[in-house]
Amino acid sequence: MRITRRTFLAGTGVALLSRPLLASQWPSRPIRLVVPFAAGGPGDFVARQIALPLAQRLGQPVVVENKPGAGGNLGTQSVLDASADGYTILLNTVGMHAVNPLMFPDLRFQPRRDLTAVGVIATVPNVLVVHPTKLDVSGLGDLVRLGRQRPDRLSYATYGAGSSPHIYGALLLKEAGFSAVPVPYKGSAPASSDVMAGNVDFLFDSMTTCIGQIKGGKLKALAITSAARSPLLPDVPTLQEAGYPALDLKFWLSLQVSARTPGTVVRALREAVAECTQDAAFGKALVARGAEPFQLAPADVQDFVNRDSARWTALARSIDIKPE
Repeated sequence: MRITRRTFLAGTGVALLSRPLLASQWPSRPIRLVVPFAAGGPGDFVARQIALPLAQRLGQPVVVENKPGAGGNLGTQSVLDASADGYTILLNTVGMHAVNPLMFPDLRFQPRRDLTAVGVIATVPNVLVVHPTKLDVSGLGDLVRLGRQRPDRLSYATYGAGSSPHIYGALLLKEAGFSAVPVPYKGSAPASSDVMAGNVDFLFDSMTTCIGQIKGGKLKALAITSAARSPLLPDVPTLQEAGYPALDLKFWLSLQVSARTPGTVVRALREAVAECTQDAAFGKALVARGAEPFQLAPADVQDFVNRDSARWTALARSIDIKPE
């Protein structure tokens, strides 16, 4: 058939008109949820819990993909390098969003500039834990008194500079007025193992990873960083109850996409994620491991992320967080 100029222009017009239609058909294929940490940690756990209800609402599989390295930066960069079409989502943490820019000044990206939040899905409290018998302390007040009596003789485990155990530990030292030596580890497992062995004195460990050791008597919990006591540890006071309200910090996890993602896709994702955080099965699964579902209206997501990230950044600067 002979293609005339008129036929070509008509076909071009149809193609141009079809672009909004194609956008409205999103998603039409599986979605990748990139977790920039190794499997088994709190971020990986939360991502896998939300993948199923999110897939049900979007009508497409959501495949969790672990890309650990450089404090979460490698996985984040892989999301930003992918097409900004809503088919690649990042599991982000407040630490990556607010503290990593201080730790890694040469990053190719800036989280607040290059990422858009589509939902804050959970908070994961940390628990201040010690060896059950080594220090002979029954509460946080005892630990503080011991630290003041033994300047620089206590030690606390971290997952490295800038990690939540490091920030919580350094803030406690600042607020309580005592000193202790930070000891970096590559993650929760080796850090908690050395506390259980009595080689390091205390640790602000993630609730999702230390609850088993606490229940089993291998670790003693002195305080929890959440705003309210956990139903899993009803006898453990919050840091606010123990007299340290400045340490009432929510360590949240969010889903984010490239800031170049079309607004229609961002809005659709925000609606779907908001529904997931209200899903009873999702909430029950989180609470069973010590995490807490976090519910925000879609219109409030970005404002919360911006505001709370700024607070974390300011607190990290207050304890002189620097590049490794």
